Amino acid sequence: MEHQRQTWLAALLRLWLLRAAGPIPVHGAGRASGTLGLVALALWLCIDWLQSQPTPHLSAAGIPLFAWYALAVLGLAALLRRHALHGTALAAPLTVVMGLLPILMLFVALATMWAPPRWLPGLSALIAVYTLVYLLRGLRALCGEPRRLAAVMGLSYIVAFLWASDAMDVIPDVWSPAEAAAGGTDQSVDPGTDVDAEAILFRQAPQIDAALAAIRRAPGDAPEGFFLGFAGVGEERVFAGEIGLAGRVIGMRYGVAGRQLELINDQRDLEQHPLATVSGLRYALQGLAARMRLDRDVLFLSISSHGSSDGAVAVSNDPLPLVDLTPADLVEALQDAGIQWRVIIVSACYAGAFIPPLENPRTIVLTAAAADRTSFGCSNDRDLTYFGEAFYRDALPRARSIEAAFATAKSAIDARERREGFTPSNPQSYFGAALTPRLAALAGAAEPAPF
Repeated sequence: MEHQRQTWLAALLRLWLLRAAGPIPVHGAGRASGTLGLVALALWLCIDWLQSQPTPHLSAAGIPLFAWYALAVLGLAALLRRHALHGTALAAPLTVVMGLLPILMLFVALATMWAPPRWLPGLSALIAVYTLVYLLRGLRALCGEPRRLAAVMGLSYIVAFLWASDAMDVIPDVWSPAEAAAGGTDQSVDPGTDVDAEAILFRQAPQIDAALAAIRRAPGDAPEGFFLGFAGVGEERVFAGEIGLAGRVIGMRYGVAGRQLELINDQRDLEQHPLATVSGLRYALQGLAARMRLDRDVLFLSISSHGSSDGAVAVSNDPLPLVDLTPADLVEALQDAGIQWRVIIVSACYAGAFIPPLENPRTIVLTAAAADRTSFGCSNDRDLTYFGEAFYRDALPRARSIEAAFATAKSAIDARERREGFTPSNPQSYFGAALTPRLAALAGAAEPAPF
């Protein structure tokens, strides 16, 4: 039995190096599979612990999800046995599959934890090639003949399983970082000072009018862009900072400078900008619409705030009595203003709820999270959220198009959240077919300038 275990170990070492392993006896395969299963489990726990630094917390909620992976391993072994190893005990192909599992886990962990996002497509292709060659070598070692079709089917099975697991978020995270365990946000604020709330709210319409009065169109009939920013929560400075960056980047990329208005809730300064309120948003949209050529001009609306599971965006600026912004509120305000062409970017938890009611060919909607997911980085000690960093700061200034910018940002966010052990926020997008070419024309033929 000792000789058989050494034979399996020697064979696996050769397979891991993608070398021909020679004939492998089926005896001892069951014990080898069990040992490899324990190694894979220990490796997963170690990788998960590393990704949850600096303060990992043990969570039992992910443990039942290991059953999904166990069934997948058994299914792959059964597939290989059926199409390449007729009459062979299941333990033999199971050991080949279990031998692949730790290597795949190491490759994926290295790629997601340390590789730049732009390397991920190339690394994924290399991992796929390695897996295919491993399966080819392993099947030949078991049956003495090449089994190319079975190896390709095995690789296809693995790719489909990984895609399904990611789409359904079936990830057995046993360790969680402290921020994730606490819900991902820091809601602490400084105590507000005494203010005359009624007087402040009464001044909002004149403030918006003054900002609108500074907006000027360029001569000619070419389509132009207009920007409206909305920072919803004044108790945390990250949202005001993100809207400021959004205005600068979109202004540079789409030539919107001089046609910008920002509604900002920021307890540090209640006077510099008009406040972000639902009524203020309606009023600002009406004012912008009066200055736009509605049949051709494009509105860029950037919203940054907390979000709730019912789909609403938080609107608060203690001690002012404000109400939250719902998708229905935004749809109604846009319809009342008559603004047809619009790019709407919502950086908030559960922001995906804004997509269905806004979908039409003249609208693009980008959100920091799916309708059932939280986003991250919304704390008072940060300058930008994770979405703000990935999209506004890193991707949009340099990307060929807004579609490419969103794809780059989504990839970077996914990698970061996996690396840090968060449940993926799963940013969502909708690209109206009629608006996409209009944006390209708006941006012009110039190359995106570094920001």
